[in-house]
Amino acid sequence: MTTPEPPVRPTDAETADRLRGAPFEPIGRFADASNATLLVRLTDRDPRTHEDLAADLGRDPALDDVDPVDLAVYKPRRGAAPLWDFPAGTLHQREVAAYEISAALGWDLVPVTVLVDDGPFGVGSLQRFVPHDPTHHYFHLLDHGDEDVIDQLRAMVVLDAVIDNADRKGGHVLLEHPVTTGSTGGADAGDAGDAADAEPLLSGRIQLVDHGVSFNVEDKLRTVGWHFAGEPVPEVLRADVVRLGQAVVGGPLGERLAGLLAPEEVAVLLDRIARVAELTRFPEPSGRHPFPWPML
Repeated sequence: MTTPEPPVRPTDAETADRLRGAPFEPIGRFADASNATLLVRLTDRDPRTHEDLAADLGRDPALDDVDPVDLAVYKPRRGAAPLWDFPAGTLHQREVAAYEISAALGWDLVPVTVLVDDGPFGVGSLQRFVPHDPTHHYFHLLDHGDEDVIDQLRAMVVLDAVIDNADRKGGHVLLEHPVTTGSTGGADAGDAGDAADAEPLLSGRIQLVDHGVSFNVEDKLRTVGWHFAGEPVPEVLRADVVRLGQAVVGGPLGERLAGLLAPEEVAVLLDRIARVAELTRFPEPSGRHPFPWPML
C-alpha cells in the first residue's frame, strides 16, 4: 500500500506575499491563549463574509467548511497583555523574528509569519494556519513519531536555545499532514505476536507556534524539550547555526531582525548563536524555572 502524498502547499514566498496583501476577517478566537489570538479567513480568493457563508450553508460555518490555505492566525499588538520582563507592544514582532530565524536555518519549523499594519484590530503578526490534530503534541510524538519526526524535535530544541524561547509548551508542537509509517517494533524482531500489538509510527512535518516570549536579553529558556539532554547535537544542526550567525552579521536577515528586535536583543542573539554552535551535547535543564506551566 502506498502512502498518500500531502497536498502541495504554496511556497513560503508566495504565502508571505499573500498574508501581507490579502484582506481578512476574524472568524474565531483561540480560547486557551493568554493573549488575543484570532483565527481569520483570507478573503482574496472568496470575498464572501462569514455571514454570507453562513447564509449559503444554512448554518454557522465549521472549520472544515473553509480551505485551510485561506486561514491564518492573527495576533494584534493591542491584544497582548503587558509583561514585566518583555518590552510592551513587541510580542508580535518576536513572532515574526522566530519565523525569520527558522527560515534562515532552513529547517521549516515555524509557519510563515509576517507583520501586518492594517488588520481589523491594527498592527500585529499574521501566521499561516497549520491544520493539525491536537492530540499529536510533543509528548505524543516522542513516543509515536518516526525517526524523521524525532530529528525535527531535536532541531526544535536547538532553535529554542537560539531564540531563548521562554514558553515552549507541548501543545505548541504541531504535526502537519500526518501519515502512519512502519511500527514501534515487533515486525522487525520477527515476532508475529509482537507485530500484531505494534503501534504505527507517525510521520509528517513539525510546525512550531507561539514565540512571542522569545529573544530576551536575559536567559529565560523554558521548554518541555529536555528529553534530549546529554545526547550529542547532530553536526549538521551545528553547521546550520554557524551559517545563521554569518547571515545575521551581514545581509538582509540582519536588517530584518533590526526592524523587529532592539539592538541589544540582536547583540545577545548573536552571542547565543555562537554558544549554541559550540554545543556538542544537548543542554541539561538549568535556571529557576526550566519547565513551562502548564506543560501542554
